[in-house]
Amino acid sequence: MHPQVFFIVVHQSVVMTLATFGNLFLIFVIFRGNHAVRRRISPVQLLLLHTCAADLLFALLTLGTEILTLVSYPEFRGSNWACKAMRYAQVFPLYASPFLLVAISADRYQAICRPLANIRSSRFRRPNCFAAVAWILALLFSVPQLLIWEKKRNGECATFYGNKSHLLKNLYVIGFNTIAWLLPSIFAAFFYYCVCKAVWMSRSKAATLQEANKPEPKKSDVTQDYIDRLRKKSCGHRRQNSEFDRKRIQTVRLTMTIIATNFFLWMPFCVVNMIQAVKPDVLSPSLSIYVMILGNLNSCVNPWVYILFNRSQAVKALCGRGGLGYHSHRSETDMLSSSRRSEHKTSAGNSLSPLTSDHAKLKVHRNVSFQTPPKQQTYKDGSESDILIRKRVPASMYTRRNTKPYNELLPTQNGVHAVMTIVPSQSSSSPHLNTQATLCVALS
Repeated sequence: MHPQVFFIVVHQSVVMTLATFGNLFLIFVIFRGNHAVRRRISPVQLLLLHTCAADLLFALLTLGTEILTLVSYPEFRGSNWACKAMRYAQVFPLYASPFLLVAISADRYQAICRPLANIRSSRFRRPNCFAAVAWILALLFSVPQLLIWEKKRNGECATFYGNKSHLLKNLYVIGFNTIAWLLPSIFAAFFYYCVCKAVWMSRSKAATLQEANKPEPKKSDVTQDYIDRLRKKSCGHRRQNSEFDRKRIQTVRLTMTIIATNFFLWMPFCVVNMIQAVKPDVLSPSLSIYVMILGNLNSCVNPWVYILFNRSQAVKALCGRGGLGYHSHRSETDMLSSSRRSEHKTSAGNSLSPLTSDHAKLKVHRNVSFQTPPKQQTYKDGSESDILIRKRVPASMYTRRNTKPYNELLPTQNGVHAVMTIVPSQSSSSPHLNTQATLCVALS
C-alpha cells in the first residue's frame, strides 16, 4: 500500500472511531441527563440529536465506505449500481449536517425574535419540521452523485470525466462547496445576527426601564421598610425571568459555537477544492488530502462542544443523580409556564395587602376599573399594612396590543400613589394580549 494511502486510511479510521464514540456519548448524555433531572428534551436538544445522527452517518457511511474503497484501490469490488449507491451515501451526510445546523439557527431565530409565534406553535412541531426539511434537501442534493459516478472497465469506481479538467467537473465541485458549506454559513450568520441584535436591544431596553423605575430617594422609614419587604416577596418572577434569559443566551452561545466550528474546520478544504477545480496547476494535489483532515474533525468536535457548555448535565448523566440543579436546567417552555403559574399564585396568595377603604378602585387605560373587598395583612414583626394591594386584572377586562411591560401610576383613596406593572401575556382565544396587572411599589 502506498504510504500516502496508508496515512489516509489510518487518519479516517481514527476519526471514524472518535466521531462514533463522541456522538453516541452525546446521545447518552442528552437522554440520561434529562432523565436524571426529570425533564423532557428541549427543541434545541432534539435538533442536536438529528445532528448527532448526521455525524454518525458521516462516520459510518462516508468514512467507513471510503476506507473500504482505499483498501481495495484501484479495483472496486461491486457492481455499477453499488458504486453509484456508495457515492450517494457518502455525500448525503455532508449535506445533512450543515443543513441541520441552519435548522438550529432558524429555530433559535424563531424562539427569540418571534416569541409569540413560538408560544402558539407546538413544542416539537417547529424543530421537527426544520429537521425534516434539512433531511429532504440533503437527499435531493445528493442525487447528482448517481449520475456522475460509474464503474469503469478497469474495475475502478470513478467519475465519467475522470481526473481531467472538465467544465462539468468544475461546476459540480463549485456547486457542492457552495451548497454544502458557503450558503449554510451565510444563512446561519444572518439568523444569528438577528438573534444577537434582538438580545442586545432587549438588554438595552431592560437597563433603561430599570433606570427609569428607580424609586424616589425621599421616603419615610415605614414606607421604605414596607417596600423592601414587598420587593423580597415579589422578586420570584424576576429571578425566573433572569434565569430564563440566561438559559436562552447560553443556548445561543452553544449553537453559535457549533456553527462557527463547522465553518472554520471545513473552510480550508472547500477553498482548496474550489481553487483546484478552477486552476488545477496552482496548488499541489496532495494539499487537499491534508486539509481534509480538518473537515473530518468536525464530526468529532461537535459532541464535545455541547458537553463543554453542559458539564453539569454530563456529570448527572454519568452519576445518574438528579435533585440539585433541576431548576437551573429546565427547558424554555417549562420555565415560561412555571413563571406564569408562580405569578398567578403570588397574585392570589399571602402577599395581598388591602386598602383601608371598603372598596379599592384601580383605574386602567380606557376607563376600565375593578373593585376589591378589603383584607388585612399582618407581618411576622407585628406591623400591619394597609397601603398596597397586589391583584391580577381579569383577562376579559383589558386587552392591549403592546407586548412590552410598562408601568402605571395609580392613586388610592388614602392619598398614597402606587406603581402598577402591566405585563402583557398571550391569550389562547384572542389575537390580542390579555394584560396581567401587578401592583408592585408604593411611593410616598
